Amino acid sequence: MKALASASTVRNPARTSSLLAQALWRAAIAVLAVLPVGMAIAHRSSPAFVGLSAILALAAALAEGNIGAVVVRARAALSTPLGLAVLAFLAWCLLSMAWSPFKGLSLGAFAEFGLSLLAAFVLGLTLPGRMTRGAFWLLLGAVIISCVMMIVELKTGLALRRALGMRWNSFIFNRPVLTLLCLTPAVVAWLMSRVRFGWVIALGFAAAVFIAMAHSESGASILGFGAGLAAFLFALAAPRLGIRLAGVAFIVLAVAAPFLGQIADRVIPPSVHQELANDHSRDRVDIWLSFGEVIRQQPVLGAGFGVSPKMRDAAVADRIPSEDETLLGVGHPHNGMMQIWVELGGIGALLALAVILLLLRAIDGQTRLVAAASLALLAAATAVAMVGHGAWQGWWAASLGAAIVWMLAARRENLETKP
Repeated sequence: MKALASASTVRNPARTSSLLAQALWRAAIAVLAVLPVGMAIAHRSSPAFVGLSAILALAAALAEGNIGAVVVRARAALSTPLGLAVLAFLAWCLLSMAWSPFKGLSLGAFAEFGLSLLAAFVLGLTLPGRMTRGAFWLLLGAVIISCVMMIVELKTGLALRRALGMRWNSFIFNRPVLTLLCLTPAVVAWLMSRVRFGWVIALGFAAAVFIAMAHSESGASILGFGAGLAAFLFALAAPRLGIRLAGVAFIVLAVAAPFLGQIADRVIPPSVHQELANDHSRDRVDIWLSFGEVIRQQPVLGAGFGVSPKMRDAAVADRIPSEDETLLGVGHPHNGMMQIWVELGGIGALLALAVILLLLRAIDGQTRLVAAASLALLAAATAVAMVGHGAWQGWWAASLGAAIVWMLAARRENLETKP
């Protein structure tokens, strides 16, 4: 009896650790899955959800005694050509702070961007292999709930937020719908590969997301949805050609970014700007013209990471024509590739392009459905980044990171169906 009691005391700690680890894994997945609802409530909250999920995942790995395996996977991922390219880009971002005129601003921007990136990296290493059907159904339900919440709030003039004394500007839903845009391809890929008649559910799901976008003020989300849908359908029909055309498109975008304002100014007729007045298309062209002047002043090294919000106060602004200087105060160029040129110069743009092209090569090795969904995500995010928010905002990095984690999980689920 004493021997049995002794054996029981030895086994119980291991069982307790196992139960704790399982609970932590479930919590990490649940937190990531309900992110859309969190964003519908608090429109900058995605870094908190991704960060908490990453902490829970690391705690689960620690409880299992598998933290060493996570480190090994991290080293392996970072030693690939794509991983090395990402590290080189981040190293250049850090190095650019040496000549940044606002080092505190640069450091804060890098911390906001880097922490979301790090959390997403941790989740990519730990969660995809543990995602279950229930996890995807929970994500799908969270997306639908967030769509309903936003539509109801917008239809009622945000009455509930007014009553609670919360911020009630309707544009606060722009970030949540962009988050839904990012998550949609992974859910669609999973539904089509793992659920009976999943393509029917996928159509309804995508339609619900689009309806929420249509009720919002985010023209960028509609643009991204169209770009993602076109990329998805094209890649399903011709995946290799789609990937090659995407590579050409990114090279063109990178090369043309410094001249984007001039190109748009000449190509887009005034009638189009009148039609898109609510989306401020003319204002964007003027902003691109102004920041294009900054690129011409320092085309190789750039102004320094994250300095766009104070570009008008930088020394380079004194060398910009007065009619262009005013628009340097808008916060950022409203174009991701142009912002990279402005802050990191041609070297940073080249490194960013290398990351994208290597990412496309990685997508090329996936199954047709997962490759199509991955291209859809890349196309949608690129379309948004070309006209939208600042490149380094933490909520955007976290939302994209969460979408990639779910895509990795959908890829795993899809691979398991192969004979």
